[in-house]
Order: sequence, then structure tokens, then C-alpha cells
Amino acid sequence: MPRSEDTKQIPLMSLSRFEAFSDGVFAIAATLLVLEIKTPDLSQATPSEAVTKLLQIFPHFLSYVTSFMVIGVLWINHHALFHLLKRVDRSTLVINLLLLMCVAFIPYPTALIGEFGASLPVVVFYGLSLAMTGLVYNFLWFYVVQQYIVSEGLIHQGSVRKATIWSLGYPVSYLVATGLAFVNITLSIALYILIPLFYLLPGVIDNQLTKLKREPIIK
Repeated sequence: MPRSEDTKQIPLMSLSRFEAFSDGVFAIAATLLVLEIKTPDLSQATPSEAVTKLLQIFPHFLSYVTSFMVIGVLWINHHALFHLLKRVDRSTLVINLLLLMCVAFIPYPTALIGEFGASLPVVVFYGLSLAMTGLVYNFLWFYVVQQYIVSEGLIHQGSVRKATIWSLGYPVSYLVATGLAFVNITLSIALYILIPLFYLLPGVIDNQLTKLKREPIIK
């Protein structure tokens, strides 16, 4: 009869299958975003009318780019989080499903803000949707860190703390940007665009993974 500690090492799902399913949802959500950019009817438009109609789709294009970067940031960090793991348990699967549910929902608020970007409720709804997705990612982050990364000594404690602050800053930034919508909608939307741009930069986990390639942690 296997001991409990041995049973804990048996994976519920292989990491390759887990990542393949997650990557598929990320890819589909990112692809769905472009469907909200409707092709204008330019068949009988004059050059000036064509320019006007093309400018009318710019809010949709801007919301598409913003949400695509948001999904891209989540995908990059999701990959970095699971890069060192060899197994996932049931709790990880459930929390990950919640995250994927939020990611798959992003095209809906994206369509709304592209169409009604001057509406305060729509801008707030968009920001809260992204903030909620970030919060669920952090829930996954905390669980994985405590269950695997800290307990197995995969990354230095100092790096874990810095990465946690970096990760928490993502949903907090969106909550702040959402609150600013009540003061200035344009400023709020500008922050929605800038936040994922900032998080596309290499984070603490990326730097730690680079360091591990040179100097693996001896447990």
C-alpha cells in the first residue's frame, strides 16, 4: 500500500495536457476578439467617406489591441508559473478552469467598450472584468506557489515575494483605473491600454528562470 507522501506525487493530469487545454482557451479567446471588428461597406464610398468609415472602427481596433495584450500577458505569466512544475493536482485544475472562464469572457466586455466607449457603466464593467481575471490569476498563483514552488524550493523565497507583489499589482492597477473612470473616462481607458504594455516587460519570475538556467537551486 503506497504511503500518503508517495500518493501526493502522483499527478492527476499530465502537465502537457493541462498546458495544451489552457493554451487552446487562451488562443480561442484572443481570436474571438477580432470578430468584433466589422468590415465597413466601402463599395460605393468616396475616398473621404471611406476614411470616415474606417475611423469609425478605430475604437473597436483599440479595444481589440488592448484586450489581446491583456490575454497575452496572462498567457505569458501562466506559462512562466507552470514552467518548473511536473504535475498538477485537482485544486490547480479547478482554479485554472475559473481563470480560463474569465479569459474566455474577455471578448464580451471588449465588444461593449468598442461600441460604447463613452459610457461610464461600460468602461467600469470592462475594467472590473479585467480586474476579476487578474484576481483569479493571483488565486491560482498563491495556490501553486504554496503547494509546489515554496514547498519544493523551486525558487528563492526573496524572488517569490517580489513576484507576488508584481502579480498583485496587476488586478490592483485595473481596480485603480476603473475607479478613475468616475473622474475621467479618457484617463481610465488610457490606463487600460498602458497596464498590459507595462506587464509585457520581463517580470521577476522571468528573471529568476533565466538565473536558474545558469545556477540551479540545490535543494
